[in-house]
Amino acid sequence: MNKQDTGIDWEEQWKNFAPSFYDGASHIDLSSYDPKCMQELLLKAGGGFGDLSHPTTRLCLKLMAPFVKGATIVDIGCGSGILMLSALLMGADNAIGIDIEEDALEHAAANAKLNHLDKKTVFTKKMDRKKIRGTLLLLMNMISSEQRMAWSAQKPLHQQSATLITSGILTEQRDTYLNWASQQGWKLIREASEEGWSGFVFSQEGSSPS
Repeated sequence: MNKQDTGIDWEEQWKNFAPSFYDGASHIDLSSYDPKCMQELLLKAGGGFGDLSHPTTRLCLKLMAPFVKGATIVDIGCGSGILMLSALLMGADNAIGIDIEEDALEHAAANAKLNHLDKKTVFTKKMDRKKIRGTLLLLMNMISSEQRMAWSAQKPLHQQSATLITSGILTEQRDTYLNWASQQGWKLIREASEEGWSGFVFSQEGSSPS
């Protein structure tokens, strides 16, 4: 992805906002989220959301770290791939990135290849039930209205036993969001907040095997 594709100079944008951006990539130290993870995550500049500059991304990394080991990650709205690729570096078995934007899927796939994680990743616009297996960790980092639409579109996940990590919710909207989450059958395990944004860990008891 380059300036000619979208009219936006993504490298210039990432230089201005992404932490530790040099040599054409953002270098993300994951040891502050998982002390056992010594490998840096590298992210090329591109149109997918997620460069660690936004508090919701940091909340997701913090909340998901205890749950990633051995899990199958499903990153709904994967953007740059930052969450799913971080999960793999922290010990997840494999990861599926879902996004409705083709440029985001291309960006995330490029980042997977950059980190030599392409053999552990799949990128798609919609979840395939046949790919559901193992211990599921579902990630959603987007605003509430987008989460409602995204979750509605991923029905193969609705009846699965899973842990969910979500963020992108303004803290002032917490109660309304938690009411919606309860209606989905999600049980709140823990939550955290940063700079007026909230993130959550939920469990979902499935009625069909994963």
